[in-house]
Amino acid sequence: MSQTTIPKEAELRNWAARELSAKGFVGLDKMQRLASVILDARSNAEASLSCRRDEQHRYLVDISTHMTVAMQCQRCLMPCDVDLRTTAILCVLWSDDSISELPASYDPLISGDATDLHALVEEELLLALPAVPMHSRGDCHHAGNEFGSAVEDVVPQRENPFAGLGELLKGNSADN
Repeated sequence: MSQTTIPKEAELRNWAARELSAKGFVGLDKMQRLASVILDARSNAEASLSCRRDEQHRYLVDISTHMTVAMQCQRCLMPCDVDLRTTAILCVLWSDDSISELPASYDPLISGDATDLHALVEEELLLALPAVPMHSRGDCHHAGNEFGSAVEDVVPQRENPFAGLGELLKGNSADN
């Protein structure tokens, strides 16, 4: 196992047949799509890939990724650190024809001879992004509650416009 940069490309079927694995890092400069949706990277992406074959001789890749990124908190609009972690079992397929035959625990990976490992790590991290990034409640710089401001507005009491109608109705029933 290497503890350096993950190789750019690999023949994952060959790796699975030989039960190879790799562990290393991918820099944000190699993940342009991820860079476009975050503010900054607090660390390089750490990835671990372990290739093998299952009982049905399918080519599998056990992948785990980890990266800490800065995103804009949607509550206070200040930067917040988001910890991205994924684990998946990918089944390497030539085409999408046999996806329906895969067990639910396998995710399909459609690939030709060589697979771009940097793009694979980036895909996993993109899947881990939260839909709405936010600080924890105690760490958020937002002054208000979930909805509205922290100070409750006092609504002045207004006179009921139908109060006079009620008195007219009482007067009419007294006349009868």
